[in-house]
Amino acid sequence: MNANWSRRACAAILALACLQAHAQPTPAPLAPAGIDARLAPHQIEALTRQAYFWGLQQAGFYELRYVFTQAEAMPAYRGINRLAQNRKLFTAKERFATTPNASTLYAGGFFDLSRQPVVVTSPKVEDGRYWSIQALDQYAGWFFMVGSQFTGNAPQRYLIVGPNWHGTLPQGFRGTEVVRAPSDAFAITLRVAITTRDDADFESAHRLMDGVAVEPLERWKRNGGKPVPLAEVPKQAANYRTFARMSQISDMANSMTATDYLQLASLVINDESLTLRSDSVTERDTLRALGPLGLRKGVRFDPERLTRAQRSAVQKGFDAARAEARAAFSAAQADMNGWKLQSSLLNNGNDFKARAGAADIAWGSPVPYQSHTIAYAMADAQGRPLDSARRYTMTLDMKNLPAVTEFWELPVYDDSGYFVDNPIDRYSVTSYQVAAGQFAVNDGKLTLYFQHDKPSDPEQARNWLPLPPQGPFRVAARFYGPTAPLIDGSYAMPKLVRRD
Repeated sequence: MNANWSRRACAAILALACLQAHAQPTPAPLAPAGIDARLAPHQIEALTRQAYFWGLQQAGFYELRYVFTQAEAMPAYRGINRLAQNRKLFTAKERFATTPNASTLYAGGFFDLSRQPVVVTSPKVEDGRYWSIQALDQYAGWFFMVGSQFTGNAPQRYLIVGPNWHGTLPQGFRGTEVVRAPSDAFAITLRVAITTRDDADFESAHRLMDGVAVEPLERWKRNGGKPVPLAEVPKQAANYRTFARMSQISDMANSMTATDYLQLASLVINDESLTLRSDSVTERDTLRALGPLGLRKGVRFDPERLTRAQRSAVQKGFDAARAEARAAFSAAQADMNGWKLQSSLLNNGNDFKARAGAADIAWGSPVPYQSHTIAYAMADAQGRPLDSARRYTMTLDMKNLPAVTEFWELPVYDDSGYFVDNPIDRYSVTSYQVAAGQFAVNDGKLTLYFQHDKPSDPEQARNWLPLPPQGPFRVAARFYGPTAPLIDGSYAMPKLVRRD
C-alpha cells in the first residue's frame, strides 16, 4: 500500500471520528417575545440606548462568528474549532471585518471551549520577523498574547481551558503554558509581518504560518500529541442560534438595522458559550434593566411583535446611541497632537458607551493595548473633518519616527473602516517599506500625499496614499511594540495638512 495514501486515509478517518464525536448539539428553541406594552416610547428609546452601549461589542463577535463558522456560502467560512489562513495581505475586497491591517498575514478562527480545551502550538522563528498569536473573548478582552514581542521566538505550546473546565491536564504542560479563558467562546488571530514583500519574504512568512496550529485537545491527543495538518482538518459548521437576516448584515457598519441589533443582543444573552462576567455588577444590573425590552434569558427578541410606535422608538434610541458612543469613544482616547490614541492608561472596562464606540469604529481592538496602540486621525491640522474631496500631506521626520520595538503602519480607511479600492493596490505605508527605500525621502523628511487622484509629479506619486472618491475617510496609525510616548500620547505625531 502506498505510504502517502495510507497516511492521508488515516488522517481522514481521524478527522471524521472527531467530527462525529464533537458535533455541536442543536440549541433548544426560544419562545418569541416583544417589548413590554407598559413601556412608554421614551422608556423604549432609553433602554435601546442602554442595550446598544452594553452589547455592540458582543453582537459584533456573534455576527462575525456566524460569518466564519456557519455561513457556508460566504468566502470567509472556515467552520468552528478550525484555523484558516489568509496567505495574501488584506485588500479592499475583504469586507467582513473593519480596520484590518495591510502589513501582516492573518490566520485565525473561532473556537468553543464548552466541551474541551484547545492546544496552541508554534514553531521556532529564525528570521526575526514580527509574529503574534492573540485571543479575545466576546467583550474584545484579549486574554492571551504570545509571540516575538511577548514570549520570544522559541517553539511554544499552550493549553487554553474554559472558565468552568475541570479535568486531567496532559502530561508535560507547565503552569505558564495553561491559560484559563474568561469565556467558553473565543476568537484567535495569528499575525505574521510582511517586510520587503518579495517572493522570499512571503515564502518565509508562509512557512511560519504553516507551523502554527490551534485545535481541540482530543484531536491533538489522537494524533500522538502533534497537530493535525490544516489541510487534513475538515470544516465543521457551528450550530448557534440565528435569524433570517444574519446573512445580510455581515457588514454591520452599513447594513445592520436597529431591530437586527436587538435580535443579535437577544442571541448573545441566550448563548451559553458566551460566558457572562459574573464579577460585573454593572453588567448584571444592565441585563436586569433590559428584560422589559425583550432581552432576557429564555426568550428571543421578535421584531414582528413590535407596534409601529415601538419600532420608531427603537430606531430613535439606536441612532442616538450610535452618535453618543462615537463621541464617547473619541473622548476616552489620549490626545496625541490631534490624533486620538487608544491606550490602556485611559481604558475603563465598565465604560460601556466608549466600548460600543470602539466596536463601531474598529471591532476587536487589542484591549489591553500591549501588542500595539492605535491612533486615529479624523480631522486635519485645523480641526476640520477629513474629506476625500480635498488633498492632504503628512510629513515625518526620519530622525523622529514613532519609537516602536517592532514596526509601525499608516493605513487609510473609508468612513466605514474598510480599505479604499485603488489602481495601485496600496492601502498603507509601513516602517518596513520606508526602511527598504520604497518611499521617497528628501532632506531627512518623508512626505506622504493623501488624495483620490494620482499625483502628476512622479515623486509625489511614489508616496501617494489613495483616498475614496468622496466622503469622509480616516487614518488609523498602528504602533506594534509601542514605547512610552506611544502609550501616554506624548509623541508629536504629525498632523494631516490640507493643501487645497
